[in-house]
This record gives sequence, structure tokens and C-alpha cells, in this order.
Amino acid sequence: MTYEALFKEGVGVLEGQFLLKVSRDRLEALLAPGKGGKAVNIRELDLEALHEEMRAAGVVYGLLATPEAKSDGTYVVARGVGAVNGENARIKSHVKPGGLPAGKPGGPPAGAAQVNPAKPQGSDQDKVDFHELNTIVNVPKDKLLLEKIPLTEGRPGTTVTGETISPKPGKDLAIKTGPGITVSPDGSQGFAAVEGEFVLVDGKAAVLVEHTVSGDVDYNVGNISFVGQRLLVNGAVQPGFKVKCKGDVFIGQGLQYSAAVTAGGNLEIKGGAIGHEIVIKCWGNVVANFLDNVGRLEVKGELTVTESMIGVRGMVGGNIRVLGGQGVLAGGQFVVGGSVFVKELGSEDEVQTELSVGVNPALEEKKAALTQEKELWAERMNELIRNTTGLKAKQKEKGAAFPAEQLALLKKYNQMLPGVMERVNQLTEAEEKLEAEIEQAASEAIYVYGDLYPGAKITIGGVTRLLTSHEHGVVIHFDRENRQIHCRTMTPEEKQGASG
Repeated sequence: MTYEALFKEGVGVLEGQFLLKVSRDRLEALLAPGKGGKAVNIRELDLEALHEEMRAAGVVYGLLATPEAKSDGTYVVARGVGAVNGENARIKSHVKPGGLPAGKPGGPPAGAAQVNPAKPQGSDQDKVDFHELNTIVNVPKDKLLLEKIPLTEGRPGTTVTGETISPKPGKDLAIKTGPGITVSPDGSQGFAAVEGEFVLVDGKAAVLVEHTVSGDVDYNVGNISFVGQRLLVNGAVQPGFKVKCKGDVFIGQGLQYSAAVTAGGNLEIKGGAIGHEIVIKCWGNVVANFLDNVGRLEVKGELTVTESMIGVRGMVGGNIRVLGGQGVLAGGQFVVGGSVFVKELGSEDEVQTELSVGVNPALEEKKAALTQEKELWAERMNELIRNTTGLKAKQKEKGAAFPAEQLALLKKYNQMLPGVMERVNQLTEAEEKLEAEIEQAASEAIYVYGDLYPGAKITIGGVTRLLTSHEHGVVIHFDRENRQIHCRTMTPEEKQGASG
């Protein structure tokens, strides 16, 4: 009866002068005046006796050493602890997913940078390069992207009557992933399964190996740098913008003046490229409709142009094929590791077209590095020989009076010399093998299936010749025996190569 009264009318304490009540949530015990009793005066209370009667009435937890006054004239004499509900599980992202930034279509007006008018001008930090919007978030394979923060069970509470209040535990959730994400066996972490672009697809994290630009590469998307397997640009790469991909690249509407593209795989350019400030670099094969006055072209593999190539400066590791459409290669300068196959070489106005054929740029670079290293080791060897010879002459002259430190130095030189000489011999042998490999490349040739116009400057096997006559259906090749460049009539079998 007494326990139940705590939550209703209250229990009389201290000879009935006061009432002890418990709040509805059972987290507070309150002391109020009894019927006909006087107001609570904390100074007149016998707290020890009060606490004893409180415990007897069932208030056993959170008794306060100093009661706390309330605005209604009552005092809080015991306070419980409320339960703390658990927190829901959540997903922490270690890398912020990429996405196109919001902005007005069309980007800023002409010019690559704008200045913040709210800040003093003159500082580089105030300039914004609208070419660099960083719309793609590249991640390496095995990169930790997502981590599940577990739910918590919460903390139980205790009422003033000593009862336990159970907390409400948090809700669990799983890491939701799309393609390119690997989740750990315990479901707590998400890793990049491939190298690519980290994005959200339908609310799920994903790493994509292919990225598509639906329109042009311009101020709306900025420069593109992608580590995935394939990059598709359905539009054009506008002037001043750069496209770079570790894998293959497809450009749907060409490169405009001063644009640049770098492909770690193969490259296909629909619509071609025009402009002497254009830069094209490719570690695989390149296919383009046309190339016009491109200032820098570097292709590790083969170059295929389906229409024409005019005034281009380039280095191509494999073959060059210009056999579709007009099939014209005119003007410009090329260093070509393989052979050249064209319908027309040069033009009627005899524009000079320079072709160095059978020159593997990689081999040439290797030869240059090898030659430089050989020169360094040869100089070191000669220096050791000079020093050793000089010390031996002094030893012979001084005999027993030859200083001990110089004797030690002579011994050191004698020990070093055989190793240095052996290294020079190794480099010489490597250089000879490389020269033989480069010499073998002299078997490459230029196949002209249509007209060959005067003005072509051809280099094969280290020999250069300026062609001055108009020919048709010829092969320009290197005669090893006479070490000369000749033109000969193309055989029927070779003519069939025009369709290859």
C-alpha cells in the first residue's frame, strides 16, 4: 500500500509533515508539504531521518545529499538515471564519391580563370581554374572506401525505486554496394575491387572501370583524368582542355585546337584533330579519321588514319597506315619504328614530307642511355688506369720509402680495376647487340599504292634521300648491300596490301 501510494497521493514522512511522491517516469522523488503541513524548509529537515524513511517507503536509488528546490515549492530529494537508447549503425565513407558539380550550363565566359571580387586581388589563391573541376574521383584497387560503424545497444537507466530501465538498441544496416566493391567477410568494410572511378549508383557505392562524357569536354566537366579501363567522350575535346585515361580512350567528335589527349591503352578519334597546339600521346594503337597540323603526336603502337594526315609532327613505334578515303600523307615530320603504308605521299605542290622509317624511338632512347653509361664507365676505367700507373711509378722510384697510405690506395685501385673493366666490356657487348637490333629495323619500307610526289625526304638505315621524281605504285626501301635508298615498282602481292 505504501509503495503504490508513492505514485499517487504520496507517502507521509517526518511525522506526516511532508509527502514523498515519485514522478510518473520514476526518475525523481519529490518532497511536498503534507496536508495542513507547513512549507518545506530545507534547513529544518533532518536529512538522515528523511533518507531512512525514504528507503523504507521504497525510494532507494539516487538519494541527494542536498535537496534541489523547484519553482512550485517542492524539493527533489532523489534522482534516477534515464536510459540512453542505442545509436543506429551507419556507413562512414573514407573517400567522397565523385559527381558532376552543380553549375550553370555553359560554364564561365572565355578565359580559364576568374577572380573572387570579395578578396584582395593579386593572390594566386584567389584564382579559380575552371579547367580543373575534379569531377572524377579515382581510387586504386584495394582502397578502403566504406566502413560500417556498428550499432550501439544503449545504456540502461535506474529509477529512484531501484528498477532497471531497458534502453532501445540501435538498428542495424548492411553496406550496400554496386559493381567494383568488395565487402569484407564480416560486412564491416568495403574495398575497391578494381582501379576506377568511385561513384554512387542508385544510392549504392560503386567503382566503375568505364566513364562516359555525354557531351563535350568543356567548362561543364573540366579536364578529365581517369584511371579506369575505358573513357568515352561522345562529343569533342574543346580547346585548352585535357583528357587522360590509363586505359582506352574514344573521342566521338574530334580534338579542337590546343586540346590534349593521353591514352594508356588504345585511342580512337572520330572526326579527327586540327591544330598545331594539339597534343596526342598513346601507349597503344591510334585510329583517327584525319590529322591536320597536329603539333605533337606520340604513339607507341600503330597509327591508322582513315582519310588523310597533313602537316603532322610525330613519333610512331609501329606502322603507319593511311589507306582509307584519299589516303594522303603530306607534309610534317615522322619518326617511325615500323613501315609506312599510304595511297599518296606528298602533294602536287611538292611540300616536303620527312619520314625516318625503321627507327624505334624506344631503341634509340635505350641506345642513348647505354652510350652515356658506357662513356661514364670508360672514363672511370681510364682514370683508374692513370692513377694506378702513376702510383706504380712512384713505388718503383721510392722503393721501401713508398708511403703506406699510397700503398693502400694502390692496392684498392688494383682491386677495383677488374670490375670496372668488366662493366665496360658488358656495356660494349650490349651496345653491339642493340646496334644489330636497330640495323635489323632497316628492313622497314614505305609502300605508296598511288602517287608519290617530289619533295619526300626519306631516312632508312641511317641514310637519307630526297626524292625528286613523280612515281606511282612504288616501294621505297633500303638496299643493304649498296647502303642506298631505292624506289622500285610494287609487286602484285604487295599491291594487295592496300586493302589491309
